Amino acid sequence: MKKFRTFIAGLLVATVGLAALGSTATAATPMNVKIAPYAGTKVKVAKKLKVIVSCSKDCAAKVKVTMITPAGNSTVKGGRNLAAGQGWLTGMVLTNYGLSVLKNHYRFSRLKVAVTARNLKNGTIRKKTSFFRFRLG
Repeated sequence: MKKFRTFIAGLLVATVGLAALGSTATAATPMNVKIAPYAGTKVKVAKKLKVIVSCSKDCAAKVKVTMITPAGNSTVKGGRNLAAGQGWLTGMVLTNYGLSVLKNHYRFSRLKVAVTARNLKNGTIRKKTSFFRFRLG
């Protein structure tokens, strides 16, 4: 009888240990949001300021792009659903006046990109903000 109780207790401990291992192995890795300038480490001074946004999992991304210059700031917003690993080429289209201001002050200007991404599977939200400098073309 004592052997039977020891066997049952050992079996119970083993199943609890396996259940704990199984739950940690299936734990979800957090979603990662990436923001990068198009073609390089700096944003090119041009009519269209381009930035690439991507998520490591399926997500609904909202992007707020702000050009910060000594002459003033300008903001653009947008949103889109992204598949896992799919890149989204987004950015800002400047007016002729905005382009001339940026050409004159590109050394003191920055492009701020704020992304709010919601995971479509479980609804968790990730926020990431990046600042980029400008380069002449």
